[in-house]
Amino acid sequence: MTISARGLAKSFGDTQVITHLDLEVAAGEVVALLGPNGAGKTTTIGILTTVIAADAGTANIASFDVATQPEQVRRAIAVTGQSASVDPMLTGAENLTMLAELRGMPRATATRVAAEMLAEFGLEDAANRRAATYSGGMRRRLDLALGLVAPAPVLILDEPTTGLDTRSRSWLWEQVRQAAAGGATVLVTTQYLEEADQLADRVVVLHNGTAVANDTPAALKQSVAAPRLELATASGRLLETHSTTATAADVRALLAGAPDDATVTIRTPTLDDVFLELTSEVSA
Repeated sequence: MTISARGLAKSFGDTQVITHLDLEVAAGEVVALLGPNGAGKTTTIGILTTVIAADAGTANIASFDVATQPEQVRRAIAVTGQSASVDPMLTGAENLTMLAELRGMPRATATRVAAEMLAEFGLEDAANRRAATYSGGMRRRLDLALGLVAPAPVLILDEPTTGLDTRSRSWLWEQVRQAAAGGATVLVTTQYLEEADQLADRVVVLHNGTAVANDTPAALKQSVAAPRLELATASGRLLETHSTTATAADVRALLAGAPDDATVTIRTPTLDDVFLELTSEVSA
């Protein structure tokens, strides 16, 4: 089961948020959707999850059309958004148990899985409290747990780790990897480029409402620049940079005239470099 979009476009008033977007995510694949604020990431997620109607183009989730078969699409996806969508009148345990049962789990299994999820997200002490009493961070963690409590063929995560501590973030990454390994289709938006580098099989960079890059993290980094040698002081002050084609003699020459605390290191491009180059280049 896959995600497929062709020629998506969406405006809000006079503001064109998505101009023309093609997007494919295969079963067993993790694709990260990156872009600066206003690039159209959240609008894209809204269209794919049937919350927002596109002005043009088509989108299919698990072979169902998001415009004409929204109920089937909703049954095929698990979604976590940027804002908590829990039922405030239910306890944390009740929220999770109810959704697990709606996904087809027997009551006993749903209760057990709910308890496990609460423990993983550090909410076990608040399991029997109404969600209305949760802090903003707790509601965020409960919302993520709701998105992961029951298996779904398509997993859509909109900035899932915002506000999470290191432990919860690492645990969530592992859940995403396991879901993809089990054949799930995973689309994730994130502001953390390290996260995309760690998780994604492919990265799609949005800018001005369209995709300006679509490739593996490694290929994108290679496309920006080759690794280079950097001569810097112990305090981190950069003195010189050179291509990695420099010879050992070149390196010795660099160090010969440098301060005693200077070192030469090899710096490889990062997704930060890719992101900055693509978005600044297009907007220039």
